[in-house]
Amino acid sequence: MNDYKKSLWISTLITLLIALALIIATKSAFNTILLEQQQLPKTYSQLALLPTITSIGELEESLELSQFSYIKINNSRLNSPLVYSQKAVNQLFNNLLPSPISNFNSPTENQSIQYTSVHAELFKLYQSIIVLIVSALIITLLLYHTISFRLLKKIESALVNEIVNEKSKITPFKKVTIELIEQRRLFDSALHSKKEKISLLSQQINADSLTGLNNRHVFRKELTEFLSDESNRKHAILSIIRLFELSVVNMHRGFQQGDQFVVNVANIINGVLDKYKDIHLFRISGSEFAFISHSMSIGDAQQLANELKLKFDQYQLLNNLENVAFNGMTLISSNQLPEHVLARADIALAKAQTSGINAWAFEENIDNQTLQVGEQHWRSIITDIITNRSFTFLQQPVQAIHRNMKGYQEIFTRFVSEHNNTIPTDTVFSMAQRTDTIIKLEKIILEKIIYRSRLRTEYSTRWGINLSSSAMHNSSFMVWLERLLLREPDVAGSLVFEVPESLLGHNLIASKRVFNMLKRAGSRSAICNFGKGISSFRLFEELKPDYIKLDASLITNLESDSANQQFIRMIIDVAHRMECQVIAEGIEHLEQKQILESMYIDGIQGYLIAEPTPL
Repeated sequence: MNDYKKSLWISTLITLLIALALIIATKSAFNTILLEQQQLPKTYSQLALLPTITSIGELEESLELSQFSYIKINNSRLNSPLVYSQKAVNQLFNNLLPSPISNFNSPTENQSIQYTSVHAELFKLYQSIIVLIVSALIITLLLYHTISFRLLKKIESALVNEIVNEKSKITPFKKVTIELIEQRRLFDSALHSKKEKISLLSQQINADSLTGLNNRHVFRKELTEFLSDESNRKHAILSIIRLFELSVVNMHRGFQQGDQFVVNVANIINGVLDKYKDIHLFRISGSEFAFISHSMSIGDAQQLANELKLKFDQYQLLNNLENVAFNGMTLISSNQLPEHVLARADIALAKAQTSGINAWAFEENIDNQTLQVGEQHWRSIITDIITNRSFTFLQQPVQAIHRNMKGYQEIFTRFVSEHNNTIPTDTVFSMAQRTDTIIKLEKIILEKIIYRSRLRTEYSTRWGINLSSSAMHNSSFMVWLERLLLREPDVAGSLVFEVPESLLGHNLIASKRVFNMLKRAGSRSAICNFGKGISSFRLFEELKPDYIKLDASLITNLESDSANQQFIRMIIDVAHRMECQVIAEGIEHLEQKQILESMYIDGIQGYLIAEPTPL
């Protein structure tokens, strides 16, 4: 359309130029004719008879002025030239075609005359020709643009038809048609490619990269759509399956084994769900799966849960695990809030964790106080653990590689319910924090460890104890711990307190206070999971721990990861300069051990050395 407008302006300009040229040519021709007409002998004879003119009145008496449009007279009796001018009838055309001026010198009188004759017929003819030229050009221009516009519209319609209609007949513009067909083919190909990419990206966004299952976004969308559907009062079963052993597998067997553990559990769940119809399985977090069954009764749900438990038990025995997963189920219906539904599933999951290994529980309560009931349930369990000291210890050795380091046994706490079922440690600590019983729980664990240490006749064995964030940042707990260690100096000297790096950076001042207190009491300190954050070396410099324990993620693929090897070598070099010993966690392969020994690592820990055993 821009080209069309440009063409319109150009053609209009050309038309104007042609019109101007024709007008100039016509003017030149008419000027010659006018000059010849006003120099006829008849005019000269009239002018020759003029006496010496001194005024317009004399001029009117002596000459028929209607025949002239302009007269200018000069003679010796006039102080200035005498001028007579007659206004033209058509000023426009008079300006376009000014009449030529002729000169006449009187032979008898000493005067000169300049004049222009009136030629009305010639002027009318000239006007008619000019009007005809201009009108013809305007009509021609309008016809040209009308025809061009209609032609362009037809071409546009034909091209649009070619683009949108694959079965359209070939237009007279064969080259254009062929090019359009080719461009349409290329466009269709590109569009198909884009659609495939969009579909692939959509799958990547909505799918879990490890298991291929739909992720949390899809789960939340499906759950919300089901609960907000008020047109049909439908019921469904919601199940949350949590892998509490995943963190243990990642820590002690490596992240590759942890990923394989997740994939294997996903396959187990899928294998059981395949027997039932209309069930959608999701992976909603690193250690959690969920499924929604739209056409399942409570009885069928309980049967499914029993089948899952049986499969989990078999997998646990084959892979020497403490447990595989717990399953919390609930009945959901439309017009319920997602938060209440998920809270019920979480409570069912909490009950399952205290019911036995790989257990499941079903929560039908739809009261709004469900969440409070769940917290009361956990408060009762943790109170029972504290009252009855319902926990045991596992130990895993940190093996010294060089003689200047003394190895120690890291202690892990395991909780048991009143039915002697193991309760996941992470769950107990998180629920103890939620129910505000974490400090009391930490105290009884430390008291029992110190009591077990006191029973030993020699204090050559060292124990590694993990401190939680809540304990570290609780001033009353730290005062209590310092007094306890000062009362038991022999025991305090055999303890190594381990704190994850991620907890230390949140409050550096409090962390320094804890590490300084441990040194005063004669105990040792360690930063575990070291090397994950950008603040690792700053913490190392500020806190000056006795040990740093490299994060297991740095050890994964160490055999083939040269960058990690250089990074670990640098950490070891810096640590030794500051008289700190370095321990590598998560050692699973002999080659990893050999590489670390060549870097002069001080100690190693992992399943290659020993698995956790009862204390």
